Parts: sequence; structure tokens; C-alpha cells
Amino acid sequence: MKYYSRTIVNAAVITLIIFCIASCQSKPISKNNISVSILPQKYLVEQLLGDSTPVNVMIPKGASPATYSPSPSQIKNLSQSLLYLKIGHIGFEQAWTKRIAEINPDLKIEDTSKGIALIRDEDHVHGDHIHKGGIDPHIWTSPKTMMIVLKNTEEALSKAFPHKKELIISNSKKLKRQISDLDNTFFQTCDSFKNSKFYIFHPAYTYLARDYGLEQISVEHKGKEPSAQWIKKLIDDGREQNIKAIFVQEEFDKRNAEVISSELNIPIIQVNPLSEDWFVEMNHLLSKLEKTLR
Repeated sequence: MKYYSRTIVNAAVITLIIFCIASCQSKPISKNNISVSILPQKYLVEQLLGDSTPVNVMIPKGASPATYSPSPSQIKNLSQSLLYLKIGHIGFEQAWTKRIAEINPDLKIEDTSKGIALIRDEDHVHGDHIHKGGIDPHIWTSPKTMMIVLKNTEEALSKAFPHKKELIISNSKKLKRQISDLDNTFFQTCDSFKNSKFYIFHPAYTYLARDYGLEQISVEHKGKEPSAQWIKKLIDDGREQNIKAIFVQEEFDKRNAEVISSELNIPIIQVNPLSEDWFVEMNHLLSKLEKTLR
């Protein structure tokens, strides 16, 4: 799956807003906010710091991390943040991080994907050169990789809030145990599945599939809406492979999934990889996978 940021129509307007915020403030602002890219990161920050530190989420509920353009209020909140925690490689970050860093040079930006064995799409040969495959950004959708995100978040917060370091480390140890237990539960449960394959509209569980021996099959085709030919192939393959359900995220159009669901007489199951309550959502996902694949 490739993730390319779209041309952002209001980029010049947002840049002007950032410039005005940075240069026109009449008095210094106490920067104690934390900015993050997605809601599951807010969950981590609040688990480590508590809810006393405001968390500015750049990509709101229901928006696409690949294409979202921030609002002026989000940019203002970002300008008042002490730290920005990237999730790593989503389209939003590719489009905005450099611009934000140039206009907010004092903002500390940390990449929480450091140390993760990233998954790349296939390389493509064009004449005498090769285009490297894009990085799949969905590192937060597997407990195994989320433990590394947690470690990176703990280190970044400890540097930004040295007076709270002991609290952050203590809370991180508790959360790590919970995620480790969830990792073991995923491993044991998925190992018992008779069928490891499942359909999903947008391939958000690539790391989960890799880490627990599953195979996600995307309704989207090469990052685009599926063609009639691709839908037919999914229907034919679904019959042959005894696919039991299609998972669909709330921010995506369900019409193509409904065609496949109707032809195969299988349910459409809603999932929310961008849920703010990451731990609850991951347990719900495991339950849905168990009902579908066992």
C-alpha cells in the first residue's frame, strides 16, 4: 500500500497563520501542551502523564491520516506545544512536518516509529531507475509494534518533562505489561485459527498480520478505489478461500464492500484502528477476528 499526500489547497493560508502565530504574539506563551498525529497516541500520552497535560490531536476522529489538512485552531495549538510526537510515516506528516519545523524551530519533534522493522510496498521499475515502495504507516495496529511506540513515547516525554520522569517511567511499566499480555493473547488466539485470511477495505492491519501469522486482503487496489475487475477477483477468491467477513473502517465508503458482502453472503464488520481507546479497540478487534477466523 502506498501513501502519497494530496496537494493541500489551503497550504498557503495555513502557513500564513503559522507565521502570524509565531511572529505576532505580544507575550511569551507557556508551552506545556503535547501534540500528536493520531488519537491512539493521545491514549499513550494520557496513560503516561495523566489527563492534566493537554493533548492536541492533529488528525481528528473520522479523518484520513493520508490526506487530512489541519485547521487553523489545530495549528495554533501546535504552535503552543512543547513537543510533537509523530507516529512516523502517514501522509499528513509527510506533507506537513517539514513546514511545521521550519516555522516552529523551537518545537521538539520526535518520531515514535524509531526501531520498528517497517514494512515497505514492492519496488517499481521505471525504465533505468527504481521507485522504492512506500512505507506502510500503521505501526500502532499491532501490540508488538505498539510496545516500541510506547518506549519511544516514554523517552520523549521523559526528556520534555524531566520533573515527571519517575511518574512517566512507572506508568510506562504498567502499560507495557498490559500490552505484553495482549501481545501474548493475540499470539495464542491467532495461532488457533483455521483460516488466517480476511478481507478489509483499507489495509490498516499489515503489521498485525505480519506479527501474528495472518493475511489481510485489501478491497482497495494499489491505494485506489477497486475496479470492477478487482471486485470480481475478490468475489471469486473469496468463494474459493472461504472468506467469512469484510472489515471496514468508519471513514471509508462501504459501497464496494457491500457488493462483495452481498455476493459472498458475509457480514461487514466495522473496525476503528484510529480509536482513542486503543486498548479496548484492540480487544474488540481480537474478538471479531476470533469469531471470523476460528
